[in-house]
Amino acid sequence: MRPVLVILGIAIAAIVISIATQRSKDLSPAPQEEAAAAKEAEQQAAWKKADAEQRAGERQATREFKPPTEGAKQITVNVAGKGAIVVEVYPKAAPQTVAQFVRLAQTGFYKDIKFHRVEPAFVVQAGDPDTKPVSGPRLVAMSMEERAALGIGSGGSGKNIPFEPNELAHVRGSIAMALNAPRSATGDSQFFINLKDNVGLNNDYCVFGKVTQGMDVVDKIAVGDAIESMAVK
Repeated sequence: MRPVLVILGIAIAAIVISIATQRSKDLSPAPQEEAAAAKEAEQQAAWKKADAEQRAGERQATREFKPPTEGAKQITVNVAGKGAIVVEVYPKAAPQTVAQFVRLAQTGFYKDIKFHRVEPAFVVQAGDPDTKPVSGPRLVAMSMEERAALGIGSGGSGKNIPFEPNELAHVRGSIAMALNAPRSATGDSQFFINLKDNVGLNNDYCVFGKVTQGMDVVDKIAVGDAIESMAVK
């Protein structure tokens, strides 16, 4: 009888060891789980790297905004109910773009044109003469479809200029020519002012000036605000 008990004890011990070993194996991640975890960690690292590069790019762009000031002109833009904005434009950086903008400003083209696009923490945009006959409140109340039906956002002076690439970055306060497509010869009268460093726009839209006074006014601009006048000196 004793030998039977010994054999039975050994068998039970073997079963217990086997179960314990199996549970230990079950607690270890499977190869596919390890691969998924590694891939997730790699993706997180890539996102962190991209974010760091974006932030570094913004800081670098801000430090390196050094426009050629030879022949620079100052343009005072009076926005109804908001105040004055002083923009410095740089003909050495974008001669044809600056010439077009200055000509339109001097001839009174921009008078009564309204800001039709305001995207917080991105840009404010104006320069479409089709906004002149539309009241500010009505422009605000319009849907995207209604604006499109009236052609708002696509109007201009009728004279396009070539795209002029340069090294000026889209930093906060910089002013650039609006285009129908990046790097295209579709610039005319519409312009936008960057509300923050938008380095993703670099090299795709021509920067030709920068706000030197009145960024607090720019920050308050809303859809429907009108340009009362522009004075060039």
